[in-house]
Amino acid sequence: MKARITIWLTVAIVASLPLAAQAQQLFDFLGQADLPDGVGDALTLHGVVVDPAPAATPVPLDFADFEYTLVVTDLLLDVDGSPQQYSGGTLVLYEDASTAADHADPSTFTDGTAVLVGAITFLERTMFTATLGTVSGSVDWTGGAMVGLIAPQDLDGWLFFSGVNAREEQVEPGNDEVWDGKVEPHDPIVENAIMNWGELKRRF
Repeated sequence: MKARITIWLTVAIVASLPLAAQAQQLFDFLGQADLPDGVGDALTLHGVVVDPAPAATPVPLDFADFEYTLVVTDLLLDVDGSPQQYSGGTLVLYEDASTAADHADPSTFTDGTAVLVGAITFLERTMFTATLGTVSGSVDWTGGAMVGLIAPQDLDGWLFFSGVNAREEQVEPGNDEVWDGKVEPHDPIVENAIMNWGELKRRF
């Protein structure tokens, strides 16, 4: 009887794993963007990543003990039209246990551990009014302390979306816009790990 219960529990856990992997996954951020002066100049973004609950982050993040920041640098403006078109930027997700992020000091966003590093392959910024717009782009992860948790087939083509708010009272000095956005995989991913029999039994 005990063996039969064990078998049924094993079947139930294995059957539930694909369902768990289908939960929504994203890095949810709120940041300040400094726009380029013209074609060939670079856009930068400094943002704080927040817990997306009830959704999940694509890799495990410890929001209780660390602050996570998202920084975009060297994102070059290729076409200054409607939409604007950008390419060649770097996106880094940092983990920091000491210094709180402060827009008055951009270095406080980059003084932690780079847990994920990615290349922004393209990005478009469209303004619908003088102060409201959207951003959409694509990110390929290339490095970072946690890149090994993502299976190789899941590293490329992540979606970068954001709303844009350029109202003066919302923007920090030295910046031009507030970006409230997310970075997410096309489809939910699973960690780049194989569960052994002992680990499966411990889940009972």
